[in-house]
Parts: sequence; structure tokens; C-alpha cells
Amino acid sequence: MKQKIHHKVSLSKLIMLTGDLPPMPYVARRVMDIVNDPGVNAKMLQDIISKDQGLASQILKIANSALYACSRRVETLTDAIIMLGFNAIRSLSIMSATKKLYDFTRRGKVLGLKDKLMWEHSVGAAVAARLIAQKQNQRYIEQAFMGALLHDIGKLVILQKLPDIFDEIVEEVYNTGRHFVEVEMEQLGFTHAKVGARLMRKWKLSEDFEAAVRFHHDITPEMGMDNHLIYFIDLANKICHKLGIGFIKEPEKDLSSEISALMLGLSAEDISRIEKSVSSILEQETNLFMM
Repeated sequence: MKQKIHHKVSLSKLIMLTGDLPPMPYVARRVMDIVNDPGVNAKMLQDIISKDQGLASQILKIANSALYACSRRVETLTDAIIMLGFNAIRSLSIMSATKKLYDFTRRGKVLGLKDKLMWEHSVGAAVAARLIAQKQNQRYIEQAFMGALLHDIGKLVILQKLPDIFDEIVEEVYNTGRHFVEVEMEQLGFTHAKVGARLMRKWKLSEDFEAAVRFHHDITPEMGMDNHLIYFIDLANKICHKLGIGFIKEPEKDLSSEISALMLGLSAEDISRIEKSVSSILEQETNLFMM
């Protein structure tokens, strides 16, 4: 039997090691800033996004995808901004920025199974969280999408900076079915959730996003509904586990009894419909969302 190696890397040392992580790409940062300006208009956003043709192209493709199900084809960036709304454009800008962070991690190498599973899980969770918010409270649709997309980004940091340890964590999770956070605490002394929250702060996202990423494995009913994001992300995460999107596969899990489902007031039937929609959207848009 292979003997387990226990690594103890202090969080402060990891933060020091991750000091050279790329900041949020410039155009995405500008989109984030300008969307929060009450004086913003579509022309301003178009001028900024047009400076990044990759982002502009991605926004157009996703605007025409099954995720947004627009009633007519979106032909131009201006159409996309007006039809989808500023918050949706912010979400898609963050999605593009996150994909670039994966590219940074690869450094020209072929995308491995771990990277692919992590990205698929993040996208699956984002789609699921958006659908949950659409059912429960449409005001939070884009926040839910963005928060779920970023919820596991701490894993990417660990993969980039401590690849050998990350390999051992993944192997343990994959072979035993144990939860990531349990194995991370055993091997590292901290979790990807805490690392991800640090990156949210570096990217200057809101405290709500930072808290949602930090506590998405530690939810309790006592948290109340002040931060819906935590419940959206938790349930979306578990829907992906049930559907086998990512490292963890729990097909028999009853999600209707989970704290997040109860807090959001979603029934077993609601969750089943969301699961089917997630599977359908990801199947239709495999080439668009997946790496």
C-alpha cells in the first residue's frame, strides 16, 4: 500500500508563493469597474470590450447559446450588451478572464484531465447556479453564475503552485470518494475555499463573492439569507456532484434534503428539472463552454 505523505504548507507561505498570479485581465477589470458606475451606457461597454477581440467573440457566442436562450439571434456586440444587460456582460467577462487563468496555468502544455475536470465542474456549477437563481430569485441570476464559476478557483491556485501535492489530493479524492476539503486539510492544513477567497480579494470582487467562495463548504441554516450566493453555490456544486461533472460522482444523492435546497425553498421536482436543464445546456454547448 502506498504510504500517504502529509505536507504542511502554511497559508501565509502559499499566499507568498501565489504573489505572481496574474491579476484579473485588464479588459475584464475595466468591465467590472464600469458596470458599477451608474452613468455607464452600452457605448462605453462596447468601446472597452472591443479592445479584446477574444472576449468580444466569446460574448457573442455565449449570447447565442442555450444558456441565454434569446428569442432572436444576437448579431453584434451592441445587440449583446443591450439584450443581455450589463450584469450578464460582467459575468461573461469574468468567464473569459477565468479561462485565461487556466491558460496561464497550462503555459502552453496540453490541458490535462485534472484541468479539464476542474473547468467542466466550474462551468457546470455556474450554469446550475444561474438556473437555481432563475427559479428562486431572478435578481441574483448573474451573481449566482459568477460566484459558482469562481467557487473552486482556489484549486487552480494550488494546482499551479503545488502541482505534486495537488496530484496526491486528487488521487486520494478520486480513489476513495473522500471530500476535497477533508483531504486538503490533511495534506495542507487549509482548503481551496480559503485560497479562493484570497484571490477574490486580490481581484477586488465584492465581500459577498469573497464570503461565498470562502464558506461554500461550511454552510449552516444560521447564515440566514443575507448572502444568497452561498446557498446557490452549495446547491449548484452538489448538483454537479450528482451529475458527475468534475472529480466527485454521487448519483444517488438526495439533494432536496440539503440545507441549501431547504433554505431556497426548492422541491425535489424543482431540483430534478434544474438537473435536466444543466445536462441539456452543457450537452448542446460542449464546444463553447468546455476546454
